[in-house]
Amino acid sequence: MTAPLGTARLPGTGFGVDLESAGYREDEYLFSGNATTWTYDSRMRAVPEDSEVPYTTRILVRRPVDPARFNGVVQAEPLHPEYDTAPTWRALHPWILRTGAAWVGITQEPRMAESLRTEFDPGRYGSLSIPAPSLRYDIVADVVTALRTGKLWDGPEIVRAYLSGWSMTGSFCRVFLGEGFHERRRLPGGAPVFDGYVVAISSGGAERAGYPGLSDMPPMDDARRTIGGHDVPVVELLSEAESETHEPVLRPDSDEPDDRYRLYQIAGTSHDSTGPRQVLTNQEQYRRRGLPVPSQRIVETPSDARLDFVARAVFSLLDRWVAEGTPPPRADRFTFADGDLARDDQGNVLGGIRTPWVEVPVARYHPHSTPVPGACVPSPWMPMIEPEAMTWLTGNMTPFPAELLSSRYPTAEDYLTRYRESCFALVDQGFLLWGEAEPLLAAAEQRALHLLPSS
Repeated sequence: MTAPLGTARLPGTGFGVDLESAGYREDEYLFSGNATTWTYDSRMRAVPEDSEVPYTTRILVRRPVDPARFNGVVQAEPLHPEYDTAPTWRALHPWILRTGAAWVGITQEPRMAESLRTEFDPGRYGSLSIPAPSLRYDIVADVVTALRTGKLWDGPEIVRAYLSGWSMTGSFCRVFLGEGFHERRRLPGGAPVFDGYVVAISSGGAERAGYPGLSDMPPMDDARRTIGGHDVPVVELLSEAESETHEPVLRPDSDEPDDRYRLYQIAGTSHDSTGPRQVLTNQEQYRRRGLPVPSQRIVETPSDARLDFVARAVFSLLDRWVAEGTPPPRADRFTFADGDLARDDQGNVLGGIRTPWVEVPVARYHPHSTPVPGACVPSPWMPMIEPEAMTWLTGNMTPFPAELLSSRYPTAEDYLTRYRESCFALVDQGFLLWGEAEPLLAAAEQRALHLLPSS
């Protein structure tokens, strides 16, 4: 039997994650139900349009083989419209595997259901059907409700479930909250389906991309673009790229019981700093079937920033907030100057969570890049997109010249001492876990060998 789209690992290819060695299993389910399509009335309020619309979607579940290892936490994500990819899994999988959590990915995009049914594997996915885009919110809630009530789950009790998304699926979460689905969808007994949310690399100020809405785009001054108060915690996690348009929808952090909220902006990161691309198998599976996939190259040196390293700590803080009631730390936001992110003399951003690569820099980090002429092939779903728009989401780094490095760091040990101190400070603040501090420190040691004198 062929592997499901987005399977955890493609043996012999270098793509994916070895679940077996981590004591995990992967299961795919088809799930059918009836959901409601939604639209806006003349005052742009969400109203049901057509109820009892049948659908069939698919679900990928990754969880410990040994039920005793399961920690009771499910990380759920609506799969991304680009090839049904799983950016939450891409960013979090090492932390999920080492903590014993489960991950659930849910197909929710109509065009992906059609592609799976007609192009990728008609034999496996011939029954998939998501006939209208606005069904997606109820579909995701239906699936996690079924998991939490034992209809799709034969393991130990699910104690906490989180919903998160990145980029377009981050905006999914924003709409899910803004249009009342969180309050509307409840478990038997009245508890929320989701115990917390992470809205990642999605700016509420980014026009349609930040808030696509149900049947139209709400205006730019619409209050729903700013995360409001709910009975569970919500965290926004942004790179520099989304922060550029987020200023109009900024709001204060809060610890109020009906409005627990944090915004974390990560210095030196870009829209695509969410982990190695080889973690996800989807595009490689499409390519191997002779189906078109995008590609791109940038003129500059690709960034080595790791927003995913900070993200794992942020998700850990959210879980502690829900499980123990411990509020996570607040963080400085980015500084703006004349409507743009303010930067230091070397071009690195000011403010935000201070990652080691900008606190102890050897390069200038920038969230947008330049395409290599003729080397950028767009997705078949966005065939008219310009190469400049494709690489706008890709970060780069410009290494400092030798004279600047030597003036900042007289020796390799001086650089390493300062870098270690920066990592340790981030761990102490709660924005970096030891599992991620170790590879950062190892990379810094290699960097020092090549860039700086030993004494």
